[in-house]
Amino acid sequence: MIRVLHIIDKLSVDGSGIHGIARALEWWASRVDPGKVVFRILSLRGREEEAAAFFEKRGIDLRFVSLGKFDPRTVPVFCQEARDWQAHVLHLHGYASTNFGRIASHILSLPNVVHEHVVFPSQPIYQEWADALLSGLTDSSLAISPAVERFMIEERRVPASGLETFFYGIPFDEFAVPKDEEIAEARKTAGVPPNAQVVVTAGRLAPQKGLVTLVAAFARIAKTKEAAHLVIVGEGPERKAVEECIAELNLDGKVHLVGFQKDVRPWIAMASVFAIASLYEGGPITLFEAMRLSRAIVSTPVGLVPQAIRDGVNGLLVPPGEVEPLSDALEKVLSNPAKAKSLGDAAFQESDQWDVQIAVDKLVLFYRRLVGKW
Repeated sequence: MIRVLHIIDKLSVDGSGIHGIARALEWWASRVDPGKVVFRILSLRGREEEAAAFFEKRGIDLRFVSLGKFDPRTVPVFCQEARDWQAHVLHLHGYASTNFGRIASHILSLPNVVHEHVVFPSQPIYQEWADALLSGLTDSSLAISPAVERFMIEERRVPASGLETFFYGIPFDEFAVPKDEEIAEARKTAGVPPNAQVVVTAGRLAPQKGLVTLVAAFARIAKTKEAAHLVIVGEGPERKAVEECIAELNLDGKVHLVGFQKDVRPWIAMASVFAIASLYEGGPITLFEAMRLSRAIVSTPVGLVPQAIRDGVNGLLVPPGEVEPLSDALEKVLSNPAKAKSLGDAAFQESDQWDVQIAVDKLVLFYRRLVGKW
């Protein structure tokens, strides 16, 4: 049995409740064969109540150590935690975790895994220095997409020889299609009329999500489509900018900010078209949820999207940050229900390859090879 200590900077961000990486850790821990691999999760921050309840309810081993991202106590704390639990591998997520974790693993003579989940357009200068200094202490690494793989090699100085790439998957075994009454309740909550054509997006309200571009693209559609509405699911620091854009474009009553929703299924399922306008991404998880719910998808080709969406076959791809192409693609889907159904059906048919159990099986083999080499 391999004991893997997952070390992560924090479990939530920008009002997201439980962020995508934390959700993936729960999916893995709930499905891995405990006779082969066991997890403990170590969060650098103080106790996050919602995250704690989420993991404790599922019986997943989680500890908080209340350390800042530059805290000099971090390395000795990591070493003590790993020794006490008799860890075989340190699996690292986030800047502070990967920086201090690589040093701790070297002191302990344990293998480490540097895991990156997103392509950042720029990194803090301190992280560039840290990655340059710690490159030689990187034993292995994981990327969730080819784009992230390139970013890790070119920007994070990760050795290509120990790098593997696969997505962390979606738990389709627990992702049931929502009932009609659940979808109707979501529409009612949003204030969307029963006959409306709805563009939906879901995720953190952060600059990387391109939400102002999406609102501007929707404004062009709203001029000619009275029944069109835009629903934005999520919370975050970009909310004010989005609200200002809505007011400036006179879209009150047409664009609906519904905040963070624990269960996004009814909100995605209400969509005539699901939109992703991100400037950069890792997954994103909502893409695969939309595929599983047979939604027509319009997205920018960021992160893992180009590996999942074939333009014109199971979705439409548009350039990031450009209003007109995004608006035209959304209009194309809204104006052609048969096309929307064809795209959604194809997306569902191709969703099986993104199931979480496939990722769990790959992860177990990855750990076995890593420990075997050590």
